[in-house]
Amino acid sequence: MKRMVLLAALALGAPAAFAQERPGLDAEKIREILSAVAADATKTAGPDLTGVSGADAEDREALRRIAPALERKATVSFRDTPLLDALDFFIDVSGLNVVLSPAAREQAEARKTSLRLREVTLRNILTLLLDGTDLAFGVRHGVLWIGLRSEFPRPPRLVIYDVSDLVHEPPDFEAPKLGLPGDSKK
Repeated sequence: MKRMVLLAALALGAPAAFAQERPGLDAEKIREILSAVAADATKTAGPDLTGVSGADAEDREALRRIAPALERKATVSFRDTPLLDALDFFIDVSGLNVVLSPAAREQAEARKTSLRLREVTLRNILTLLLDGTDLAFGVRHGVLWIGLRSEFPRPPRLVIYDVSDLVHEPPDFEAPKLGLPGDSKK
C-alpha cells in the first residue's frame, strides 16, 4: 500500500510528499533522479512505433519521416476484402515503404477484413486493419515493418520497489497495558 501511494505521488508530480518521508532527500534531488530515470528509459526504449528497444540511428531517422505520413487522413471502404489487398491499398495511399515478415504475410493471406471509415488517420486505419490479429507494426531497417507480435522484442519496463523497510529499522512501539488477568505488567 505504501509503495502504491508513493508511486501515485510521484506520478502526480508530488516529489515533495515523497521527500517528507525521506529526510535525506529533498524535492529537487528527487526531480533530478526522476529526470535521469526518464531520460535513461527514453534512450533504452527507442523511438519507434511499437516501443521496441534497440532502435538504431537509421530507424530513428526513418521514424521522423514515417510518423507524419501516418497522421494524414484517408477514407477507406473494405467489404470482405483480403487483408493483403487492404494492406496494398494502405501502402498505395500512404506512399510508405512497408515490409511484411514471412510469418505476417502467411497470417494475412488467411484473413479478410471489412472496414468503412471517413477521414481517419492512416495510423488508426492500419491499427484497425491489424486489430484481431497477432500482427503489429513498427519501424525496422528504415521502413514500416509489419510482423507477428512475438517478432517484436518486449520493451524494458521500469519497476520501482520500496525498500525502505530494508534500509531503516521499523519503530518498535511498546504495547499498551491492558490490565488483563495474567498480565505481568500491571
